[in-house]
Parts: sequence; C-alpha cells; structure tokens
Amino acid sequence: MKSKPSDIALLESALLAIEKVLAHADSELQEGPGRAADPGSGIADAPSRQDDAQRFRASAAQSAVNVCLSAAAALVDVSQALMRAPGDRSWDQLRHEWQALITHTKIASRSAHRAALIMAAEDDPLSARGIEAAPLHEARAASFAH
Repeated sequence: MKSKPSDIALLESALLAIEKVLAHADSELQEGPGRAADPGSGIADAPSRQDDAQRFRASAAQSAVNVCLSAAAALVDVSQALMRAPGDRSWDQLRHEWQALITHTKIASRSAHRAALIMAAEDDPLSARGIEAAPLHEARAASFAH
C-alpha cells in the first residue's frame, strides 16, 4: 500500500485520541465514585463499602473498555508502521520489524478476545456497566406502559 502523509497524520490523530480516552478512563477508575479529590490537596476521600461495590460492578465494563482501547491503539501503531517507507534498513532489519509487527498484531487480537471474555462473564449487562437495575416490579410497570 502506498501511503500518503495525510494517511499517516490521520493515524497519528487516531492514536492520540485513543490515548486521551485511555488516560481519562484511567483517571476516572483511580478516582472512582465517591473519591472526589480535594482540589489542591491531592488526597481523595476514602471510599465506603458501597463505593467499593459500585466500583467492582463498573470494573467489568471499564476493564473491557481499557482492553479494547489498548488493542485499538496497538493496531493503529501497527498500521502506522506498515505504512512507513522501508528507508535504508537492511533486509534483516526489515524482517525483524515484520516479525515484531506480527507479534504486536497477535497481542492486540488476544487482548480483544480477553475483552470479549470479560464481557461474556457478566450475566447482567446493566450491573456490568455499573448501572443499578430497577427492581422487578418497576421494570414490569415500565414495560406495560408502552
């Protein structure tokens, strides 16, 4: 594939966007619900047991998000490498880089599979996302209202 500088720039923008989302997700996971930091102090409030339970419920979805985004970033990085011109590297260097790209692609694939396993292990898609499910009688009433 013959790459254009604009294609490489678009991939770089995509990689930066993915990294920003990952950094934001990581900061939210570290702060967690109920752990609002005191501005300027750098100290977060200690979480309660309920906050720990909420963070655990949200962690399946958050873990899957982080794994998927990491895999996507790795694949964008592989794509960038594939689009770069070989330059003045020797055949052995190119072969070594090619094998490394294959390895990175396999790792990204395994990561995506791990995200699927994380998601498949959850029986309740709402609680896996950290959303409190409505009590059964409320859910029934809502379904009859339509």
